[in-house]
Amino acid sequence: MPKPSKFYQRLVFLTLYPACLPVDKALVRLTGYSLVNRIYAKAGGMRERPCLLMTTLHWKTGAPKTVVLPYHQFDPQYVVQGSLAGRPQDPVWATNVRAYPFTWLKVDGAWKFCRAHIAQGEERERIWKEITSDGAYVGYAKKAYPRILPLVVHTPVDPNTVTKPDIDRAQD
Repeated sequence: MPKPSKFYQRLVFLTLYPACLPVDKALVRLTGYSLVNRIYAKAGGMRERPCLLMTTLHWKTGAPKTVVLPYHQFDPQYVVQGSLAGRPQDPVWATNVRAYPFTWLKVDGAWKFCRAHIAQGEERERIWKEITSDGAYVGYAKKAYPRILPLVVHTPVDPNTVTKPDIDRAQD
């Protein structure tokens, strides 16, 4: 595992500027590369992971929300983890997945429609062991304790075989 970089630790604050995430999202749409991912990986002493765009439906409004996330591939599935840099709450996109288990992923330049679930029990332990084998995310997990970081498993499906979710939740 690489050593944490003090240079990149000083750059983390740049990712907090409101314009940073939309610019990073556009960069990922165009090139598949995330500068924010590089900053967090180097600052945390982790190796860079490939990134994807994940679109979920907001748990309350049903509006589409897109985020950039590093992922792990377990053919044919894709796994993302909700560390939120060790903060005490889950990321909003994890709540969205719990409410609507369908996502759209842009991986390697192609959009894939997926059924998503949060790994539990033996499946979660197996995936966690695999993705932390190089020491990645362990620091975030310790920082977030007692929260258990959600591991979201995305399985590509044919969109024609899925019934449309009821997204009219704005009136709830």
